Amino acid sequence: QLDRAFGRIDILGNVAGDGILGPAEELTLEQVQQVLQNLVVGRFCACQEAGRRMLAAGKGSIINIGSLASITALGRGHVAYSMAMGAVAQMTRELSTEWSGRGVRVNAILPAQVINPGLTQRMQEDPNLEATFLRGIPTGRLGRPDDIKGLAVFLASDASAWITGALIPMDGGNLAMNAGGTVGRKQ
Repeated sequence: QLDRAFGRIDILGNVAGDGILGPAEELTLEQVQQVLQNLVVGRFCACQEAGRRMLAAGKGSIINIGSLASITALGRGHVAYSMAMGAVAQMTRELSTEWSGRGVRVNAILPAQVINPGLTQRMQEDPNLEATFLRGIPTGRLGRPDDIKGLAVFLASDASAWITGALIPMDGGNLAMNAGGTVGRKQ
C-alpha cells in the first residue's frame, strides 16, 4: 500500500514511543519485554522495511531518534529505557555498516531531555525534576522538538552524504559538562 501511494522511500525518521520507568529490582520481565518490543523491535521493523526499498533504489537516509540514555546512565528508574536506547544505537551502527556501501546511510540523533507530554507529566509529578535537569544543561533550558529538526533535515539531505553510523548528541551541552561543573549564566 505504501509503495503504491508513494512509489519510493527516500528518508525514514524513526521515532517510537515511551519506556516504562521503575526501579530495576521491581520491573517485571514482561515490562522489560514491552519496552524492548516498542523501542527496539518496532524501530528495527521500520528500518528493515524502509531499508529494503532504499537498497533497491540504491539510496536513502535513515535517522533513528535515540537518546543520551544510549551512551550515559540516567538513573531514576530508566534501566529498561536505557537498555533499549543502547540497542538502538548499536542497531544504527550495524545497519550503517551493512548498508552504507549500497547507498543507504543510517545515523542517530541522541537528544537529552526534550519537552513532550510524558516528560511534562513527570515534571508536574516531581516539582524538583526540571531543576535537576537544568543543573546539568549549560544552555539553561530543556530541548524542544523544533531543536531537532535542523539536524534531521541535514542528515536527510545530500549535504550529509559522507556521514553514516554517527550517533549525534543534542543536549544543550550536557555531555560537555563535568559532573561537578558549574553552569555559567548571564549576570
